[in-house]
Amino acid sequence: MKILKNKRNNFTVTLEIETDYAAVEKATGPAFQELARDAKVPGFRPGKVPRHIFEKHYGTALLLERASTIVMNDCYRQAIDTEKLQPVDYPRDVEVKTLDKEKGFVFALAIDVKPEVKPEKYKGLKIQRPADQASAEEIEKELAQIREYHAEYKAVDRPAQNEDLVGYAVKAFTLDGQPIDALTKERTGTRLGTNFMSPDFDQAVIGMKVNETKKFKVKVNADYFVKEAAGQEIETETLLLEIKERVLPELNDEFIKKISAKQSLAEMRAEIKTNLEKQKKQTADSQAKNNLIEELLKANDFAVPEALVREKVDIMLRNLEADLRNRGLEFAKYLQMAGKTAETLRQDYRPAAEKRAKLDLLLEKIAEKEEIKPSDAEIDAELERILNGGRQEALKAEEIEKYKKTLPPAFRENITRYLTEDKTLDFLLNNAKINN
Repeated sequence: MKILKNKRNNFTVTLEIETDYAAVEKATGPAFQELARDAKVPGFRPGKVPRHIFEKHYGTALLLERASTIVMNDCYRQAIDTEKLQPVDYPRDVEVKTLDKEKGFVFALAIDVKPEVKPEKYKGLKIQRPADQASAEEIEKELAQIREYHAEYKAVDRPAQNEDLVGYAVKAFTLDGQPIDALTKERTGTRLGTNFMSPDFDQAVIGMKVNETKKFKVKVNADYFVKEAAGQEIETETLLLEIKERVLPELNDEFIKKISAKQSLAEMRAEIKTNLEKQKKQTADSQAKNNLIEELLKANDFAVPEALVREKVDIMLRNLEADLRNRGLEFAKYLQMAGKTAETLRQDYRPAAEKRAKLDLLLEKIAEKEEIKPSDAEIDAELERILNGGRQEALKAEEIEKYKKTLPPAFRENITRYLTEDKTLDFLLNNAKINN
């Protein structure tokens, strides 16, 4: 096999390849085996027709066509290895130039390949990282929520106030006097100030006493669950049945001991601070990484093949479909609910897919340049984590080794790829100029 031409134009490489005609003749054997499986010749079962009968029935041109395709595929794979090309799509514009016993077999094709990325501006990137310290106000807010959760409601003999829990009977009517059965209740309740049905209703009840009846108009919330009344102005006749005052527990050591294993308010504050800062650190790390990626892409802008963008969109759509299935929702139903078509959704995903394609290429080249890769021990640890995922009892060492032998090579390659990506991003963060 000879490569007569190797011409590159942006992402497209055009190859012209020559090989001996004898290679095509040799490939007619495998070509016949493939074609004979589906050949329909009277008097013979599929796959059992002799070659000379097949050629008489179908002619030799079909064999040569299939044989030349087999040879082209073999030569193409060799050419990719020889020229160290990284295709991102299937070959196109395939053209047979010569197929002759004397002149040999010459063909041409075009293939889109990864762009030649040369990352340079990737160290010292200036990025923002949110603070990850918990403020005193944030800690007190958490404590206030704990108090709210453990609040008690006690009956009181006074007019209703904001934040009271009230029980009432209500009759509801349209403005022309027609009953609204879905809103008419012998006993129901609400916490004043939540404006559950309507701010007008809560305000009208404030100041009422137990056993007092009051008629008033209200504008029902537009998102209220009773659809026939949502967003409508209605008449109500409300009888107040009970008033309960919200009583918050006193925030002290005794309260903390009662609701937790902590022995003091100081211990609870310390635990809240630790938990808040753990959450804030995760958020800050994630935001810093996102900011780093944005700055990296700004500093190293380049175009990518359309085929690579399509591939990333396909991955995003497959991930979406898998997530929807896990939630019991069909993809077609999701599109209907979102008011989208598959094509408009693809267009929506395209900007993110293009960024992902660029990022993958950049990180790959930076990892090569900086010689970043996970160790065998790190890959094995990640593999073990995956194999033990969701298990109540961890696998034994011999069981893990048994599983490893059954996994396809691509599984370990995928782990290596994303661990390399994570280590490369960590390298970039460690070499960035971070402002908190």
